[in-house]
Amino acid sequence: MREMRSGSQMLFGHLPEQTVDAAGGIWKVKRWNEPKTVNTIDTAALREELIRAAYPWKDADPSQDGGFVDDLLAHKPVRVHALNREEGVFCEPFPRLFMCQRCKRLYDDAIGRCRCGSTARRGQLPFVGYHEACGAIKTPYVRKCPQHQQRAVRFPGTASAAELIFYCPECPPGSFLNRGFGASCDCALGGVLSFTVHRSGNVFKPRGISMINPPRREILLRIEQAGGGERALEWMLEGMVGRRLTESAAAQNPASIRKLLEDRGFDDETITAMIAAMPATADPRSRTVPLDPELRADAERQAKQVALATFESRITITDLLHRSKAESLRDQYRSAYPRALRRAGFERIELIDRFPVLTAQFGYTRGKPNPGDSRLRTYRQNTGEYVIYGDLAQTEALLIRLEPTRILEWLIRQGFALPGCSGDREAAEAILSAMGPMDRPNPLTESVIELVHSISHAFIKRAAVFAGIERSALSEVVLPTALSFFVYAAARGDFVLGGLQALFESDLHHLLDGMVDDEHRCALDPGCEDTGSACAVCLHLGEPSCRMFNTRLSRKALAGGRGYFDITASPT
Repeated sequence: MREMRSGSQMLFGHLPEQTVDAAGGIWKVKRWNEPKTVNTIDTAALREELIRAAYPWKDADPSQDGGFVDDLLAHKPVRVHALNREEGVFCEPFPRLFMCQRCKRLYDDAIGRCRCGSTARRGQLPFVGYHEACGAIKTPYVRKCPQHQQRAVRFPGTASAAELIFYCPECPPGSFLNRGFGASCDCALGGVLSFTVHRSGNVFKPRGISMINPPRREILLRIEQAGGGERALEWMLEGMVGRRLTESAAAQNPASIRKLLEDRGFDDETITAMIAAMPATADPRSRTVPLDPELRADAERQAKQVALATFESRITITDLLHRSKAESLRDQYRSAYPRALRRAGFERIELIDRFPVLTAQFGYTRGKPNPGDSRLRTYRQNTGEYVIYGDLAQTEALLIRLEPTRILEWLIRQGFALPGCSGDREAAEAILSAMGPMDRPNPLTESVIELVHSISHAFIKRAAVFAGIERSALSEVVLPTALSFFVYAAARGDFVLGGLQALFESDLHHLLDGMVDDEHRCALDPGCEDTGSACAVCLHLGEPSCRMFNTRLSRKALAGGRGYFDITASPT
Protein backbone atom coordinates (compact mmCIF):
# COMPACT_ATOMS: atom_id res chain seq x y z
CA MET A 1 0.00 0.00 0.00
CA ARG A 2 1.34 3.43 -0.89
CA GLU A 3 -0.61 6.62 -0.19
CA MET A 4 0.64 10.18 0.18
CA ARG A 5 -0.04 12.18 3.34
CA SER A 6 1.14 15.59 4.50
CA GLY A 7 3.65 15.93 7.30
CA SER A 8 1.08 17.26 9.76
CA GLN A 9 -1.30 14.38 8.96
CA MET A 10 1.47 11.90 9.71
CA LEU A 11 2.42 13.66 12.93
CA PHE A 12 -1.13 13.74 14.27
CA GLY A 13 -2.87 10.90 12.47
CA HIS A 14 -0.25 8.20 11.81
CA LEU A 15 1.54 7.61 15.10
CA PRO A 16 2.50 4.15 16.39
CA GLU A 17 -0.47 2.35 17.98
CA GLN A 18 -2.93 4.61 16.13
CA THR A 19 -5.53 3.26 13.71
CA VAL A 20 -6.01 4.90 10.30
CA ASP A 21 -8.23 4.61 7.26
CA ALA A 22 -6.27 4.04 4.05
CA ALA A 23 -6.58 2.17 0.74
CA GLY A 24 -10.14 1.15 1.50
CA GLY A 25 -9.27 -0.55 4.77
CA ILE A 26 -8.40 0.02 8.41
CA TRP A 27 -4.81 -0.25 9.58
CA LYS A 28 -2.79 0.08 12.78
CA VAL A 29 0.51 1.92 12.58
CA LYS A 30 3.32 -0.27 13.93
CA ARG A 31 6.31 1.99 13.39
CA TRP A 32 7.87 4.79 11.37
CA ASN A 33 10.31 3.22 8.93
CA GLU A 34 13.92 4.33 9.42
CA PRO A 35 13.00 7.71 10.95
CA LYS A 36 15.50 10.54 10.90
CA THR A 37 17.01 11.62 14.21
CA VAL A 38 16.78 15.38 14.83
CA ASN A 39 19.93 16.51 16.60
CA THR A 40 19.55 20.31 16.64
CA ILE A 41 17.27 20.28 19.67
CA ASP A 42 17.49 22.34 22.84
CA THR A 43 17.39 19.24 25.04
CA ALA A 44 17.06 21.16 28.31
CA ALA A 45 14.03 23.08 27.03
CA LEU A 46 12.59 19.88 25.55
CA ARG A 47 12.80 18.13 28.91
CA GLU A 48 11.14 21.09 30.62
CA GLU A 49 8.28 21.08 28.10
CA LEU A 50 7.81 17.32 28.37
CA ILE A 51 7.78 17.42 32.17
CA ARG A 52 5.29 20.28 32.13
CA ALA A 53 3.02 18.43 29.68
CA ALA A 54 3.20 15.02 31.43
CA TYR A 55 3.19 16.18 35.05
CA PRO A 56 -0.65 16.35 35.38
CA TRP A 57 -0.76 12.53 35.06
CA LYS A 58 1.91 12.04 37.72
CA ASP A 59 0.22 14.61 39.93
CA ALA A 60 -3.15 12.85 39.63
CA ASP A 61 -1.67 9.43 40.35
CA PRO A 62 2.08 8.65 40.56
CA SER A 63 1.57 5.49 38.51
CA GLN A 64 -0.41 7.08 35.68
CA ASP A 65 2.59 8.43 33.75
CA GLY A 66 4.50 5.14 33.79
CA GLY A 67 7.52 6.78 35.41
CA PHE A 68 7.97 9.19 32.49
CA VAL A 69 8.41 12.36 34.58
CA ASP A 70 10.85 10.71 36.99
CA ASP A 71 12.89 9.38 34.09
CA LEU A 72 13.03 12.85 32.55
CA LEU A 73 14.17 14.33 35.84
CA ALA A 74 16.83 11.60 35.99
CA HIS A 75 17.98 12.62 32.48
CA LYS A 76 17.09 9.35 30.78
CA PRO A 77 17.84 9.57 27.03
CA VAL A 78 15.23 11.25 24.80
CA ARG A 79 15.44 11.33 21.01
CA VAL A 80 13.34 13.24 18.51
CA HIS A 81 12.48 11.24 15.39
CA ALA A 82 11.29 12.92 12.21
CA LEU A 83 9.42 11.18 9.42
CA ASN A 84 11.51 9.68 6.64
CA ARG A 85 9.31 10.64 3.70
CA GLU A 86 10.97 8.11 1.42
CA GLU A 87 10.32 5.17 3.75
CA GLY A 88 6.97 6.21 5.28
CA VAL A 89 5.30 4.14 8.00
CA PHE A 90 4.62 0.43 8.43
CA CYS A 91 1.00 -0.57 9.03
CA GLU A 92 -0.89 -3.83 9.51
CA PRO A 93 -4.59 -4.56 8.93
CA PHE A 94 -6.53 -3.93 12.14
CA PRO A 95 -8.95 -4.97 13.47
CA ARG A 96 -8.72 -8.48 12.06
CA LEU A 97 -12.45 -9.13 11.95
CA PHE A 98 -13.71 -9.18 8.38
CA MET A 99 -17.25 -9.10 7.02
CA CYS A 100 -18.75 -10.40 3.80
CA GLN A 101 -20.34 -7.41 2.12
CA ARG A 102 -23.21 -9.55 0.77
CA CYS A 103 -24.41 -11.65 3.70
CA LYS A 104 -22.63 -9.97 6.68
CA ARG A 105 -20.93 -13.20 7.82
CA LEU A 106 -17.80 -12.58 9.92
CA TYR A 107 -14.37 -14.11 9.26
CA ASP A 108 -10.84 -13.87 10.62
CA ASP A 109 -9.36 -13.52 7.09
CA ALA A 110 -9.78 -10.83 4.45
CA ILE A 111 -10.03 -13.14 1.45
CA GLY A 112 -11.73 -16.44 0.70
CA ARG A 113 -14.98 -17.88 -0.57
CA CYS A 114 -17.99 -17.11 1.62
CA ARG A 115 -20.77 -19.61 2.31
CA CYS A 116 -23.07 -17.31 0.33
CA GLY A 117 -20.87 -17.75 -2.74
CA SER A 118 -19.18 -14.34 -2.72
CA THR A 119 -15.46 -14.21 -3.50
CA ALA A 120 -15.07 -10.44 -3.17
CA ARG A 121 -12.56 -9.04 -0.70
CA ARG A 122 -14.19 -8.66 2.69
CA GLY A 123 -14.49 -5.39 4.54
CA GLN A 124 -13.52 -4.85 8.16
CA LEU A 125 -15.85 -4.38 11.08
CA PRO A 126 -14.78 -0.87 12.20
CA PHE A 127 -15.00 -1.53 15.94
CA VAL A 128 -12.09 -2.03 18.33
CA GLY A 129 -11.70 -2.80 22.00
CA TYR A 130 -9.45 -0.66 24.18
CA HIS A 131 -8.40 -0.63 27.81
CA GLU A 132 -7.90 2.71 29.56
CA ALA A 133 -5.71 1.26 32.30
CA CYS A 134 -3.05 -0.52 30.24
CA GLY A 135 -3.51 1.20 26.87
CA ALA A 136 -4.10 -2.03 24.94
CA ILE A 137 -6.15 -2.10 21.74
CA LYS A 138 -7.64 -5.38 20.55
CA THR A 139 -9.76 -6.94 17.83
CA PRO A 140 -13.25 -7.61 19.26
CA TYR A 141 -14.04 -11.24 19.91
CA VAL A 142 -17.30 -12.65 18.53
CA ARG A 143 -18.03 -16.27 19.39
CA LYS A 144 -19.24 -18.70 16.74
CA CYS A 145 -22.37 -20.78 16.81
CA PRO A 146 -21.42 -24.04 18.59
CA GLN A 147 -23.38 -26.11 16.05
CA HIS A 148 -22.61 -24.44 12.71
CA GLN A 149 -19.40 -22.57 13.53
CA GLN A 150 -20.89 -19.53 11.79
CA ARG A 151 -21.48 -15.92 12.86
CA ALA A 152 -22.93 -12.83 11.23
CA VAL A 153 -23.77 -9.29 12.28
CA ARG A 154 -26.90 -7.18 12.05
CA PHE A 155 -26.55 -3.41 12.32
CA PRO A 156 -29.35 -1.68 14.23
CA GLY A 157 -28.86 1.70 12.50
CA THR A 158 -26.70 3.30 15.22
CA ALA A 159 -22.96 3.63 15.75
CA SER A 160 -23.14 2.06 19.19
CA ALA A 161 -21.15 -1.14 19.57
CA ALA A 162 -23.49 -2.21 22.35
CA GLU A 163 -26.43 -2.35 19.90
CA LEU A 164 -24.83 -4.73 17.38
CA ILE A 165 -26.64 -8.06 17.09
CA PHE A 166 -24.59 -11.19 16.36
CA TYR A 167 -26.39 -14.29 15.15
CA CYS A 168 -25.86 -17.56 13.31
CA PRO A 169 -27.08 -17.37 9.68
CA GLU A 170 -27.71 -21.12 9.69
CA CYS A 171 -29.91 -21.18 12.79
CA PRO A 172 -33.67 -20.49 12.66
CA PRO A 173 -34.62 -16.78 12.31
CA GLY A 174 -34.98 -14.92 15.59
CA SER A 175 -32.13 -16.63 17.39
CA PHE A 176 -28.95 -14.69 18.14
CA LEU A 177 -25.56 -15.33 19.69
CA ASN A 178 -25.25 -12.13 21.69
CA ARG A 179 -25.79 -8.38 21.60
CA GLY A 180 -22.71 -6.16 21.56
CA PHE A 181 -19.16 -7.09 22.53
CA GLY A 182 -17.79 -8.02 25.90
CA ALA A 183 -14.40 -9.17 27.09
CA SER A 184 -11.93 -8.70 29.91
CA CYS A 185 -8.45 -7.42 29.27
CA ASP A 186 -5.73 -10.01 29.80
CA CYS A 187 -3.30 -7.48 31.30
CA ALA A 188 -2.13 -7.58 34.93
CA LEU A 189 -4.24 -4.53 35.78
CA GLY A 190 -7.52 -6.34 35.10
CA GLY A 191 -10.77 -4.76 34.00
CA VAL A 192 -12.98 -4.97 30.94
CA LEU A 193 -12.44 -3.62 27.44
CA SER A 194 -14.48 -0.74 26.06
CA PHE A 195 -15.70 -0.97 22.47
CA THR A 196 -16.32 1.74 19.92
CA VAL A 197 -15.53 2.69 16.32
CA HIS A 198 -11.80 2.92 15.73
CA ARG A 199 -11.91 6.62 14.73
CA SER A 200 -13.23 7.69 18.13
CA GLY A 201 -11.12 10.09 20.15
CA ASN A 202 -11.47 7.68 23.07
CA VAL A 203 -9.47 5.06 21.18
CA PHE A 204 -6.41 7.24 20.65
CA LYS A 205 -5.64 10.79 21.71
CA PRO A 206 -2.11 12.00 20.94
CA ARG A 207 -0.26 13.96 23.60
CA GLY A 208 2.20 16.50 22.33
CA ILE A 209 4.05 19.76 22.75
CA SER A 210 4.95 22.76 20.65
CA MET A 211 8.09 24.68 21.51
CA ILE A 212 10.26 27.28 19.89
CA ASN A 213 13.58 25.67 19.12
CA PRO A 214 16.60 27.60 17.83
CA PRO A 215 17.77 26.39 14.42
CA ARG A 216 21.40 26.66 15.56
CA ARG A 217 22.94 25.97 18.94
CA GLU A 218 24.93 29.22 18.90
CA ILE A 219 21.67 31.18 19.17
CA LEU A 220 20.82 29.40 22.40
CA LEU A 221 24.36 30.05 23.61
CA ARG A 222 24.08 33.76 22.92
CA ILE A 223 20.72 33.94 24.72
CA GLU A 224 22.29 32.28 27.77
CA GLN A 225 25.27 34.64 27.60
CA ALA A 226 22.85 37.57 27.56
CA GLY A 227 21.26 36.44 30.82
CA GLY A 228 18.99 33.55 29.81
CA GLY A 229 15.44 33.40 31.07
CA GLU A 230 16.01 35.95 33.82
CA ARG A 231 17.13 38.61 31.39
CA ALA A 232 14.45 37.59 28.87
CA LEU A 233 11.74 38.20 31.45
CA GLU A 234 13.16 41.63 32.19
CA TRP A 235 13.28 42.33 28.46
CA MET A 236 9.60 41.40 28.08
CA LEU A 237 8.62 43.63 31.01
CA GLU A 238 10.54 46.50 29.42
CA GLY A 239 8.44 46.13 26.28
CA MET A 240 11.00 44.26 24.14
CA VAL A 241 13.13 47.36 23.70
CA GLY A 242 15.77 46.93 21.00
CA ARG A 243 15.98 44.58 18.06
CA ARG A 244 16.72 41.49 20.18
CA LEU A 245 17.65 40.40 23.67
CA THR A 246 20.88 42.29 24.27
CA GLU A 247 24.13 40.50 25.09
CA SER A 248 25.36 43.37 27.25
CA ALA A 249 23.54 42.06 30.31
CA ALA A 250 25.52 38.82 30.59
CA ALA A 251 27.71 39.88 33.50
CA GLN A 252 24.77 40.75 35.72
CA ASN A 253 23.46 37.17 35.84
CA PRO A 254 25.71 34.70 37.73
CA ALA A 255 23.14 31.90 37.36
CA SER A 256 23.25 32.12 33.55
CA ILE A 257 27.04 32.30 33.56
CA ARG A 258 27.21 29.23 35.82
CA LYS A 259 24.97 27.29 33.43
CA LEU A 260 27.06 28.39 30.46
CA LEU A 261 30.31 27.28 32.14
CA GLU A 262 28.75 23.96 33.21
CA ASP A 263 27.78 23.30 29.58
CA ARG A 264 31.40 23.95 28.59
CA GLY A 265 32.63 21.29 31.03
CA PHE A 266 34.07 23.33 33.92
CA ASP A 267 33.85 21.77 37.38
CA ASP A 268 31.85 23.40 40.17
CA GLU A 269 34.88 24.64 42.12
CA THR A 270 36.35 26.38 39.08
CA ILE A 271 33.00 27.93 38.15
CA THR A 272 32.53 29.32 41.67
CA ALA A 273 36.01 30.83 41.64
CA MET A 274 35.48 32.40 38.18
CA ILE A 275 32.14 33.98 39.19
CA ALA A 276 33.63 35.31 42.45
CA ALA A 277 36.44 36.95 40.51
CA MET A 278 34.07 38.79 38.15
CA PRO A 279 33.51 42.51 38.72
CA ALA A 280 30.15 43.36 40.23
CA THR A 281 27.89 45.01 37.69
CA ALA A 282 24.23 45.73 37.63
CA ASP A 283 21.80 46.87 35.04
CA PRO A 284 20.13 50.01 36.42
CA ARG A 285 16.94 49.15 34.56
CA SER A 286 16.58 45.74 36.17
CA ARG A 287 14.60 45.14 39.29
CA THR A 288 13.39 41.91 40.82
CA VAL A 289 9.67 41.18 40.61
CA PRO A 290 8.49 39.14 43.63
CA LEU A 291 7.08 35.94 42.14
CA ASP A 292 6.32 32.42 43.25
CA PRO A 293 9.45 30.37 42.34
CA GLU A 294 7.49 27.99 40.11
CA LEU A 295 5.73 30.90 38.42
CA ARG A 296 9.06 32.65 37.90
CA ALA A 297 10.37 29.53 36.16
CA ASP A 298 7.29 29.52 33.90
CA ALA A 299 7.58 33.24 33.17
CA GLU A 300 11.30 33.03 32.40
CA ARG A 301 10.78 30.01 30.17
CA GLN A 302 8.04 31.72 28.16
CA ALA A 303 9.99 34.98 27.90
CA LYS A 304 12.99 33.01 26.69
CA GLN A 305 10.80 31.43 24.01
CA VAL A 306 9.95 34.91 22.71
CA ALA A 307 13.64 35.88 22.78
CA LEU A 308 14.61 32.77 20.80
CA ALA A 309 11.86 33.28 18.23
CA THR A 310 12.74 36.93 17.58
CA PHE A 311 16.53 36.61 17.70
CA GLU A 312 17.12 36.28 13.95
CA SER A 313 13.91 37.61 12.46
CA ARG A 314 11.69 40.42 13.68
CA ILE A 315 9.76 42.84 11.48
CA THR A 316 7.80 45.56 13.23
CA ILE A 317 5.21 48.01 11.96
CA THR A 318 7.88 50.71 12.26
CA ASP A 319 10.04 48.64 9.90
CA LEU A 320 7.18 48.57 7.39
CA LEU A 321 6.86 52.33 7.62
CA HIS A 322 10.56 52.88 6.97
CA ARG A 323 10.65 50.43 4.08
CA SER A 324 7.54 51.61 2.28
CA LYS A 325 7.80 54.19 -0.50
CA ALA A 326 4.10 54.40 -1.37
CA GLU A 327 2.48 57.27 0.52
CA SER A 328 -0.82 55.41 0.88
CA LEU A 329 0.91 52.53 2.63
CA ARG A 330 2.93 54.92 4.78
CA ASP A 331 -0.33 56.54 5.96
CA GLN A 332 -1.71 53.07 6.68
CA TYR A 333 1.31 52.08 8.78
CA ARG A 334 1.54 55.51 10.42
CA SER A 335 -2.10 55.90 11.47
CA ALA A 336 -4.48 53.05 10.55
CA TYR A 337 -2.36 50.25 12.04
CA PRO A 338 -1.64 51.95 15.41
CA ARG A 339 -5.31 52.98 15.72
CA ALA A 340 -6.47 49.39 15.08
CA LEU A 341 -4.00 48.01 17.61
CA ARG A 342 -5.20 50.44 20.27
CA ARG A 343 -8.87 49.56 19.61
CA ALA A 344 -8.14 45.84 19.93
CA GLY A 345 -5.96 46.28 23.02
CA PHE A 346 -2.84 44.87 21.35
CA GLU A 347 0.52 46.26 22.41
CA ARG A 348 2.28 44.91 19.32
CA ILE A 349 2.02 42.62 16.33
CA GLU A 350 5.26 41.63 14.65
CA LEU A 351 6.18 39.33 11.78
CA ILE A 352 8.70 36.54 12.32
CA ASP A 353 9.58 35.29 8.85
CA ARG A 354 11.92 32.56 10.14
CA PHE A 355 9.99 31.11 13.06
CA PRO A 356 11.76 28.01 14.47
CA VAL A 357 9.17 25.64 15.93
CA LEU A 358 9.24 22.02 17.04
CA THR A 359 5.91 20.20 17.03
CA ALA A 360 6.19 16.80 18.68
CA GLN A 361 4.10 13.93 20.07
CA PHE A 362 5.44 12.12 23.12
CA GLY A 363 2.61 9.69 23.84
CA TYR A 364 -1.11 8.99 23.85
CA THR A 365 -4.05 8.07 26.04
CA ARG A 366 -7.07 5.86 25.53
CA GLY A 367 -10.42 6.48 27.12
CA LYS A 368 -11.28 9.60 29.10
CA PRO A 369 -8.95 12.46 28.18
CA ASN A 370 -8.39 13.98 31.62
CA PRO A 371 -5.19 13.14 33.52
CA GLY A 372 -5.90 10.56 36.18
CA ASP A 373 -8.85 9.04 34.30
CA SER A 374 -6.59 7.15 31.88
CA ARG A 375 -2.96 6.12 31.74
CA LEU A 376 -0.39 8.10 29.77
CA ARG A 377 1.41 5.84 27.32
CA THR A 378 4.79 6.98 25.99
CA TYR A 379 6.99 5.71 23.18
CA ARG A 380 9.93 3.86 24.69
CA GLN A 381 12.41 1.55 23.04
CA ASN A 382 13.82 -1.68 24.48
CA THR A 383 17.00 0.18 25.40
CA GLY A 384 15.00 2.40 27.79
CA GLU A 385 15.37 5.41 25.50
CA TYR A 386 12.27 7.54 24.95
CA VAL A 387 11.28 8.48 21.41
CA ILE A 388 9.45 11.71 20.57
CA TYR A 389 7.90 11.94 17.10
CA GLY A 390 8.31 15.47 15.82
CA ASP A 391 8.68 17.95 13.02
CA LEU A 392 11.23 20.78 13.25
CA ALA A 393 10.54 23.58 10.81
CA GLN A 394 11.20 27.22 10.10
CA THR A 395 8.06 28.94 8.99
CA GLU A 396 6.43 32.35 9.26
CA ALA A 397 4.60 33.59 12.30
CA LEU A 398 2.98 36.61 13.90
CA LEU A 399 3.82 37.57 17.47
CA ILE A 400 0.89 39.24 19.24
CA ARG A 401 1.23 40.78 22.70
CA LEU A 402 -1.75 42.26 24.53
CA GLU A 403 -1.64 45.58 26.37
CA PRO A 404 -0.86 44.93 30.07
CA THR A 405 -2.85 48.00 31.18
CA ARG A 406 -5.92 46.80 29.25
CA ILE A 407 -5.59 43.29 30.70
CA LEU A 408 -5.30 44.76 34.19
CA GLU A 409 -8.48 46.78 33.69
CA TRP A 410 -10.25 43.71 32.33
CA LEU A 411 -9.20 41.64 35.35
CA ILE A 412 -10.43 44.34 37.73
CA ARG A 413 -13.78 44.27 35.90
CA GLN A 414 -13.87 40.51 36.48
CA GLY A 415 -13.73 41.18 40.23
CA PHE A 416 -10.04 40.64 41.01
CA ALA A 417 -8.50 42.96 43.58
CA LEU A 418 -5.55 44.50 41.76
CA PRO A 419 -3.91 47.91 42.11
CA GLY A 420 -4.43 50.56 39.46
CA CYS A 421 -1.31 51.11 37.35
CA SER A 422 -0.39 53.88 34.98
CA GLY A 423 2.17 52.17 32.75
CA ASP A 424 2.45 48.86 30.90
CA ARG A 425 5.46 47.66 32.89
CA GLU A 426 3.81 48.37 36.22
CA ALA A 427 0.62 46.66 35.02
CA ALA A 428 2.52 43.62 33.75
CA GLU A 429 4.30 43.27 37.08
CA ALA A 430 1.01 43.56 39.00
CA ILE A 431 -0.57 40.83 36.84
CA LEU A 432 2.43 38.52 37.13
CA SER A 433 2.66 38.99 40.89
CA ALA A 434 -0.97 37.89 41.28
CA MET A 435 -0.65 34.80 39.06
CA GLY A 436 0.19 31.25 40.10
CA PRO A 437 2.22 28.46 38.44
CA MET A 438 0.92 27.13 35.14
CA ASP A 439 0.47 23.59 36.50
CA ARG A 440 -1.41 24.87 39.58
CA PRO A 441 -3.20 27.95 38.30
CA ASN A 442 -5.18 30.17 40.65
CA PRO A 443 -8.45 31.79 39.45
CA LEU A 444 -6.68 34.90 38.13
CA THR A 445 -4.21 32.76 36.20
CA GLU A 446 -7.10 30.78 34.69
CA SER A 447 -8.71 34.06 33.59
CA VAL A 448 -5.49 35.27 31.93
CA ILE A 449 -5.04 31.95 30.14
CA GLU A 450 -8.67 32.00 28.98
CA LEU A 451 -8.32 35.56 27.68
CA VAL A 452 -5.07 35.03 25.78
CA HIS A 453 -6.21 31.67 24.39
CA SER A 454 -9.64 32.96 23.31
CA ILE A 455 -8.10 35.96 21.52
CA SER A 456 -5.63 33.62 19.83
CA HIS A 457 -8.45 31.48 18.42
CA ALA A 458 -10.46 34.51 17.34
CA PHE A 459 -7.37 35.89 15.61
CA ILE A 460 -6.61 32.59 13.83
CA LYS A 461 -10.16 32.22 12.50
CA ARG A 462 -10.01 35.69 10.91
CA ALA A 463 -6.37 35.46 9.83
CA ALA A 464 -7.12 32.32 7.82
CA VAL A 465 -9.68 34.26 5.78
CA PHE A 466 -7.52 37.35 5.20
CA ALA A 467 -4.36 35.32 4.48
CA GLY A 468 -6.07 32.86 2.16
CA ILE A 469 -4.88 29.94 4.28
CA GLU A 470 -6.80 26.89 5.42
CA ARG A 471 -7.62 27.33 9.09
CA SER A 472 -6.04 23.94 9.83
CA ALA A 473 -2.75 25.24 8.39
CA LEU A 474 -2.40 27.80 11.20
CA SER A 475 -1.27 26.83 14.69
CA GLU A 476 -0.65 28.63 17.96
CA VAL A 477 1.85 28.87 20.78
CA VAL A 478 0.16 30.46 23.80
CA LEU A 479 2.39 32.21 26.38
CA PRO A 480 0.09 33.49 29.16
CA THR A 481 2.82 34.83 31.49
CA ALA A 482 4.18 36.88 28.57
CA LEU A 483 0.61 38.04 27.79
CA SER A 484 1.39 36.92 24.24
CA PHE A 485 0.82 34.27 21.62
CA PHE A 486 2.32 33.23 18.30
CA VAL A 487 0.25 32.29 15.26
CA TYR A 488 2.35 30.36 12.77
CA ALA A 489 1.86 28.68 9.42
CA ALA A 490 2.49 24.95 9.25
CA ALA A 491 5.26 24.18 6.76
CA ARG A 492 4.58 21.85 3.84
CA GLY A 493 7.87 20.25 2.86
CA ASP A 494 10.36 23.00 2.00
CA PHE A 495 7.66 25.48 1.07
CA VAL A 496 6.55 28.10 3.60
CA LEU A 497 3.31 29.94 3.04
CA GLY A 498 3.48 33.72 2.53
CA GLY A 499 -0.07 34.48 3.56
CA LEU A 500 0.79 35.80 7.03
CA GLN A 501 3.33 38.20 5.58
CA ALA A 502 0.79 39.53 3.08
CA LEU A 503 -1.73 39.92 5.89
CA PHE A 504 0.80 41.78 8.04
CA GLU A 505 1.72 44.14 5.22
CA SER A 506 -1.74 44.86 3.84
CA ASP A 507 -4.84 43.96 5.88
CA LEU A 508 -3.88 43.89 9.53
CA HIS A 509 -6.08 46.88 10.43
CA HIS A 510 -9.11 45.31 8.75
CA LEU A 511 -8.60 42.07 10.67
CA LEU A 512 -8.30 43.85 14.02
CA ASP A 513 -11.32 46.07 13.39
CA GLY A 514 -13.27 42.95 12.50
CA MET A 515 -12.29 41.27 15.76
CA VAL A 516 -13.65 44.23 17.72
CA ASP A 517 -16.74 45.07 15.64
CA ASP A 518 -17.94 41.72 14.29
CA GLU A 519 -20.87 39.86 15.77
CA HIS A 520 -19.71 37.93 18.84
CA ARG A 521 -22.75 35.74 19.24
CA CYS A 522 -22.72 32.10 18.15
CA ALA A 523 -25.15 30.48 15.72
CA LEU A 524 -25.76 27.79 18.34
CA ASP A 525 -26.73 30.23 21.10
CA PRO A 526 -28.27 29.99 23.63
CA GLY A 527 -27.00 26.43 23.89
CA CYS A 528 -23.37 27.41 23.30
CA GLU A 529 -23.57 30.30 25.76
CA ASP A 530 -25.06 28.06 28.42
CA THR A 531 -22.24 25.51 28.10
CA GLY A 532 -19.17 27.75 28.19
CA SER A 533 -19.54 30.09 25.18
CA ALA A 534 -17.10 28.14 23.02
CA CYS A 535 -17.91 25.49 20.42
CA ALA A 536 -16.97 24.25 16.96
CA VAL A 537 -19.00 27.03 15.34
CA CYS A 538 -17.50 30.00 17.18
CA LEU A 539 -14.08 29.42 18.81
CA HIS A 540 -12.93 25.81 18.47
CA LEU A 541 -10.08 24.91 16.11
CA GLY A 542 -8.86 21.58 14.77
CA GLU A 543 -6.59 19.48 16.96
CA PRO A 544 -3.37 20.21 14.99
CA SER A 545 -3.99 23.94 15.51
CA CYS A 546 -4.84 23.93 19.23
CA ARG A 547 -2.47 22.18 21.63
CA MET A 548 -4.85 22.81 24.56
CA PHE A 549 -7.62 20.68 23.00
CA ASN A 550 -10.06 23.62 22.85
CA THR A 551 -10.16 24.09 26.61
CA ARG A 552 -10.02 27.43 28.45
CA LEU A 553 -11.99 29.29 25.80
CA SER A 554 -14.92 31.68 26.11
CA ARG A 555 -16.50 34.35 23.95
CA LYS A 556 -17.47 36.12 27.17
CA ALA A 557 -13.81 36.97 27.66
CA LEU A 558 -13.92 38.89 24.36
CA ALA A 559 -17.26 40.67 24.28
CA GLY A 560 -20.75 40.74 25.72
CA GLY A 561 -20.55 43.56 28.24
CA ARG A 562 -17.52 42.59 30.33
CA GLY A 563 -15.22 41.42 27.56
CA TYR A 564 -11.77 42.60 26.60
CA PHE A 565 -13.04 44.31 23.45
CA ASP A 566 -15.75 46.10 25.44
CA ILE A 567 -13.10 48.27 27.10
CA THR A 568 -12.76 51.56 25.23
CA ALA A 569 -9.21 52.36 24.17
CA SER A 570 -7.78 55.42 25.87
CA PRO A 571 -7.01 58.27 23.45
CA THR A 572 -3.37 58.94 22.56
